[in-house]
Amino acid sequence: MDFVKRFEQMLRKKHHALKVQLDEIEGLLDAFERGRKRGAKVSRGRLSAAARKKISLAQKARWARARKVKAAKA
Repeated sequence: MDFVKRFEQMLRKKHHALKVQLDEIEGLLDAFERGRKRGAKVSRGRLSAAARKKISLAQKARWARARKVKAAKA
């Protein structure tokens, strides 16, 4: 019987320690989410002129293909 009580106490201590850790993690997550909601800046790299040109040409090619398919169906 003594073993069962000690085992139960050990489990309760472990349970308490895990709850404390979980509370700490939840606190960190809440702080992170509040920072994002307040408008914390997330920097995004700017595209170079060459990259913007490549994107533009690719989009124009997609539009041309779409127009070609549409004309073929008509």
